[in-house]
Amino acid sequence: IFPKEVEMLIIKKESKVEDKFLTIELPDEFKNQNVEIIVRLQRDIEKSLLVDQIRVDTKKWKFLREEIYAR
Repeated sequence: IFPKEVEMLIIKKESKVEDKFLTIELPDEFKNQNVEIIVRLQRDIEKSLLVDQIRVDTKKWKFLREEIYAR
């Protein structure tokens, strides 16, 4: 938990990187402050989710078909 005097400002900038350098202009209030910078690749969320990677074996499960359709 952060102390009350700590403020958080998030700046999101999307850009295509043509070379290996990235320049970000920050607001004046960032001057002489410590900042945290996170850089990540933008990609389809489906690729980062565990889609089709988790399987549950339901062969031994028993269902009451009438109860399922009643819901």
